[in-house]
Amino acid sequence: MTTPILKVLRNEGCCSYLVGCPVTRQALIIDPKVGQENLVRYYLDCYELHLSGILDTHTHADHLSASVRFAGPDIPIWMSRHSKVRRVFHGLEHGQDLCIGDLKFKALEVPGHTPDSIALYGHGMVFTGDSLFIDGLARTDFYGSDSAQLFDSVAQKLMGLPENTLVFPGHDYADLLFSTIGCEAAQNAALACKDGTEYSQSLRNIEGAGNSPAVAEMISLNLMRDPQLPSSPMNAAACCASPSVGGKRKPVLELPTTQAKEAHAKMASSKEWVDVRDPHEWRHGRIPNTLSIPLSELGFHLDKLQGQESLFLSCRTGVRSITAANTLQRLGVIKKPVSLTGGILGWQAQMLPIEGLPST
Repeated sequence: MTTPILKVLRNEGCCSYLVGCPVTRQALIIDPKVGQENLVRYYLDCYELHLSGILDTHTHADHLSASVRFAGPDIPIWMSRHSKVRRVFHGLEHGQDLCIGDLKFKALEVPGHTPDSIALYGHGMVFTGDSLFIDGLARTDFYGSDSAQLFDSVAQKLMGLPENTLVFPGHDYADLLFSTIGCEAAQNAALACKDGTEYSQSLRNIEGAGNSPAVAEMISLNLMRDPQLPSSPMNAAACCASPSVGGKRKPVLELPTTQAKEAHAKMASSKEWVDVRDPHEWRHGRIPNTLSIPLSELGFHLDKLQGQESLFLSCRTGVRSITAANTLQRLGVIKKPVSLTGGILGWQAQMLPIEGLPST
């Protein structure tokens, strides 16, 4: 099976995904957000990809879709066949394939948050949009939402996927990169209800309570054929956040840079220290005898890491390595992941050795 190129773009709790075919270099952008257009183009260039499709998993209520800014004669927009948007798009039916180069994904209808919500499944991953979140489900207090339908959609369409399927949600506010179907089956409190009726009763939602003038404006712009979009992000007051699991988590261990040299010297192999920066950063300069696994593609290497008692993780400044450590610890892949405080920049500040050029 072809392993995709994957880059996760996160901004104020919203997640977009750039998925590329390593053979044809074609790429799909999922849920692009206004304000991140230059970042998408930057990573297309870094990974030597060319965009060949855009997918909006639903009509967004909390942020503006940048789909029209990328669309063109050879770059179609894909959405659910039930979408009411007036821009030109290709409607996906449940079970229909969406191909990007040699990559093949299947569209899954998961209505509830919105009537036009879909997920995209393939290559061991499922992009769930605003349906299944990490330790929660999407909001259902907007007009057109249906909490019972959302629960049943997730239970019937997503939870039957293989338990090792990587779950990439449309939102995360708990500094977690991804989950798995098996982990959500075991830990997601929302899925403890016996059915959609019980879940709906537990929420006691009032239809439309989540709507606001900002939400109404957002939906209106996202429905337009040719909207006049601002150059910077514009978020609604009410976002579609998943419940935070931050308060329930054990904080990950952090390694001060002053102790990094000693810890590095004690390593038995490079498998004990993972650099989660992007490939172009790794090629530029790196800590000697460390293993490169880009953060966004960490999920493709869980089998390789599974069962290790501890693992050192580093990035440029220590931000991405914390996300990696949080994710691996929650999934139970690594018992004691350790993030290098200050990252490779802190390492360099201690005048420790670097392979290649100094990092900037």
